Amino acid sequence: MQKLLSKIDFTLAFRLILSAAMLYTGYQQNDKMTLMFGLFLAIYAIIGNKYKVGCGYNGCGYTPRYDAKKDQKEDAKEIDYTEIK
Repeated sequence: MQKLLSKIDFTLAFRLILSAAMLYTGYQQNDKMTLMFGLFLAIYAIIGNKYKVGCGYNGCGYTPRYDAKKDQKEDAKEIDYTEIK
């Protein structure tokens, strides 16, 4: 049990709390769709934690990276500005 608790990180804890809230709400209101969604979130949280995928594990959205090879100073030319009145 202690080994299992030591593997819980912040992202997994947040996802499991969210899924527990969905499961509780689905059980309380007798709503099967909410129960299935809560179960899906719990399974996704466990699989995401195992393989470290999804938001929270450095895989969320687009992260721009600086590439010194692509930075060419010759491409920077003078820009013409048009004054709008």
